Amino acid sequence: MSPLFDPARAPELLDDPARDRWQQPARIVRTLRLKKGDVVADVGAGSGYLMQHLSGAVGPGGMVVAEEIQEAFLPELQRRATRLGNVQVVLGTAENPRFPRRDIDYFVLLTVYHEVRQPVPFLRALHRYAKPGARLAVIDFDAGRKGGPPAPVGHEVAERAVIAEAREAGWEVAERHDFLPSQFFLVFRRGRTGAGPGAP
Repeated sequence: MSPLFDPARAPELLDDPARDRWQQPARIVRTLRLKKGDVVADVGAGSGYLMQHLSGAVGPGGMVVAEEIQEAFLPELQRRATRLGNVQVVLGTAENPRFPRRDIDYFVLLTVYHEVRQPVPFLRALHRYAKPGARLAVIDFDAGRKGGPPAPVGHEVAERAVIAEAREAGWEVAERHDFLPSQFFLVFRRGRTGAGPGAP
């Protein structure tokens, strides 16, 4: 199991201006096709790298719930949230994101899934907070992809494993996008059977 990302390295890695060239955050958010007024959960928001793009996509009538389990990230998240005006910062846990609302249209995990310790229970937990028809985007490094930048050692996950775990948790693949050279980009929808046995 990979260690959690060190918040002290956020300025160097997460918020490096050069990241935009390969991460393409604006294109990621366009691809999600968020609507004005949507509620989107930025799961494992870190320092808030994606926050501005999500905030703009849902507009003043929408809401971004920026969830993080490491308290060291919260001051920077709150600073950015205050500036944007339609972002709520939440301290979750590894087992439960503790979202304050149960009408979330979209969950987004950007380079976060590989750090989830028990992915199937965690993905099942998202059902408690999801609107009918909610979607889930998972974007992460897969060491099997050969594009750049390479997957950081210990901070990657196989795309096929994510698909299998999501299916077990009651999420079905709806879309697959391939414009990120070293990362997979999967969009899931809630399965017709719900979260499956053992769902909280």
